[in-house]
This record gives sequence, C-alpha cells and structure tokens, in this order.
Amino acid sequence: MPMKKMIPLFFLSIAWMACSEKKVDVETPAGIMLENARTLMLQKQYDAARDSIELMRQLYPTAFSARSAGIIVMDSIELLAAQDSLAVLDSILQKERIIFEEIKKKNNRGANSPFYNQKNKVFYLEQNFDEICAKVKFYLRKIEVDKEKNKPEI
Repeated sequence: MPMKKMIPLFFLSIAWMACSEKKVDVETPAGIMLENARTLMLQKQYDAARDSIELMRQLYPTAFSARSAGIIVMDSIELLAAQDSLAVLDSILQKERIIFEEIKKKNNRGANSPFYNQKNKVFYLEQNFDEICAKVKFYLRKIEVDKEKNKPEI
C-alpha cells in the first residue's frame, strides 16, 4: 500500500480505538471523596476537608456533577470555619471591651498608655470582627447562588 493511503488509515484506526474504549465511571469515586469531605467538615476538620475536595478535583477532573457539588461543599467549609472564628473573636472582643471600659473609668492623668493600648486592641479586634462578618455574609450568599445554579432543570 502506498504511504499516502496508510497515514489516513492509521489515524482512522486510532480514532476508532479511542472511541471504542470502555468509559470509566469517575463520578462514583469522586462522590465518595465528596462524602468524606462532608464528614470531615462536620467533624470541624476544615483543612482535611479542603484537602479532600482539592484532591478530588485533581484526580477526577471529568467528574462534573461531583465537582459542582464540591463547590458548594467547599463554600460550606469556608462558611463554617468563618463562623467558628467569628464566635471565638466575639468572645475575645467582649472581654477586651470590658477591660477597656474599666480603664476608661480610671483617672489616668499622665499615664494614658494603657488606655490607648487597650483602645487600639479593641479597634483592631472590631475591624477583624467586621471582616469576618462580611466573609460569613459572602459565603451565605454564594452558597445560595450556587445552589440555585445547580438545581436540576425540569
């Protein structure tokens, strides 16, 4: 056979073999990894849950429904982590405000450094608190939007 006729036959046979290969179900193992991430999230092991989602994305790039659900799970992980941080920061802020109010009541003529140090500390904590509140609001809204996008069409 001439070489010109063999080249198209060669590519045609490769295309036929590629199309006839058995399709591998990637959704099942990706779904298992997703459930593992959910379990870790509920156990408050946020870093391990994030790692599980990231690994699922790397190992199963064509598991589209699992990856889509993984976006919502990842957002939920971030939301829960932010809510936990917010709870801790809130209790610290309340204690520091009490200390600040006590220092404010004292007559500190000539010794104002504790007052200003505590004032700066409370201000810094309030800024962090506001930032984490905004993060919580963002993830609540993002999860709502993502769930809306992932609704099955009827």
